Amino acid sequence: MEAGAAGAADSQTTAASGEAAPKKARAFRHFAGEYVMIVLSIVTALGLENGVRQFNQAREAREAARNLDAEIAVNLAEMRAVVAHSDGEVKRLRRLQEILLADIKAGVGDEAAIQHVMHASGERFTVSLRTPSLQREAWDVAVANQALSFMSQEQLQRYARQYANMRDIQAMMLGAGGSFIDRPQLSNVMSNLEMSDITARELYRVLAQMSFVHESNSKNMRTLEKLLVGEQQRGLKQAGPKESSA
Repeated sequence: MEAGAAGAADSQTTAASGEAAPKKARAFRHFAGEYVMIVLSIVTALGLENGVRQFNQAREAREAARNLDAEIAVNLAEMRAVVAHSDGEVKRLRRLQEILLADIKAGVGDEAAIQHVMHASGERFTVSLRTPSLQREAWDVAVANQALSFMSQEQLQRYARQYANMRDIQAMMLGAGGSFIDRPQLSNVMSNLEMSDITARELYRVLAQMSFVHESNSKNMRTLEKLLVGEQQRGLKQAGPKESSA
């Protein structure tokens, strides 16, 4: 009877083991399925987050590029207006210089020579020196919000060169104005001219200084215009194939 009882117990144990194995398999499959779903959910969420981030970065880069292009266009328009003004001033000042120099060489007295200049200038002598402001607010904003870091390397370098050129040329023009114009002397000459207490040579030197500064500024601005336009054309060539392929 003991042998029979042992056999029955073994058969029961075997039956229980047989029933537990499918349950474990089903539990493992359920766990594996849940695990895969969790992993897929995480990967999908990360992918969506990365996609949204890249979309926003591309949008910020495009917006920054539009603002930079608009600001550069404004600076170009301002420069061209200043160049036109400077060219007109050079022409006017050179003409007054010629009149004054001819009188000086001819030995005409200071009073008569000054009168000739005043008559040629419409009885009113003025000096006018303009320099472009060369705005860079859009660049500063793009640096502050890191939109520049979302641009391609070629695009970033192109804008960096343009703004570096504007900074350098502006510094040159401001330096030329301070180096070649004696502002206190200019103020004194203008005051003496109003009081009719000035020599022809003093006035001629002021005219020569102003002419030189205007010519120098015009040359620098034309150089800058050429550089900016060249970078813009290079940018259009780089964007052309990408736009056509898109």
